[in-house]
Amino acid sequence: MPSILTNVAAYERLAKERQMISHIDRDIIALGGDFIPERSDWVSLFYDSGHKVTSDDGSQFAYRAITTRGEFLWFVFSKGKSRGYHSEATCPFAAFEEARTALDQRRRIKTRWDEVRRVARALRQRRMRFDILIEDAHSSPLCPMGTRHFLRSVGLPGITRLSGFKLAWLMLLEPQLGFVIHQAALREGVLPDTASAAAISPIPMPEQRPSKVLAPAP
Repeated sequence: MPSILTNVAAYERLAKERQMISHIDRDIIALGGDFIPERSDWVSLFYDSGHKVTSDDGSQFAYRAITTRGEFLWFVFSKGKSRGYHSEATCPFAAFEEARTALDQRRRIKTRWDEVRRVARALRQRRMRFDILIEDAHSSPLCPMGTRHFLRSVGLPGITRLSGFKLAWLMLLEPQLGFVIHQAALREGVLPDTASAAAISPIPMPEQRPSKVLAPAP
């Protein structure tokens, strides 16, 4: 199990990420004046406010950061958004693309959020049953780092499968888990994909008809 970094250790590692500066300057930087602590989407980190990269079109910027568990990342912000995206890409421009793709996917899913909530409610009431796979989280707009840190926080590190019943209850604690439920519902055929959804009327949810039982009760 990785140990938690001290502030000094985190500052020293972030200082070494600075490019084209002398060892003396790195030692001065490591004193910590540029490093900001942050806890965002279950990830505790320090980011270097003096190590910032801006996208070519100016719509995104990223800070070099390190988690309190010693994981390096780019902490990406998009124009008009106050919450950052945690990208483990080594290149900031790859991080920009990753964050942009996730943001676009979030916007698409948000247009169906009422349907997602209905599916989650049906799972909590056991009127619909299916498991959630780690692949559903990976195909969602949630960052992999945030997913790992959340699972660790709720005592489920390394898990690859969880009942929809349990995840739907956890969604009340962390609403963003609805994005994972959405992906699982697509995989199980409970929700049509967005391309199909554009050509049909909204599907009736379990409140309007008997639920579709997708797996036997535990």
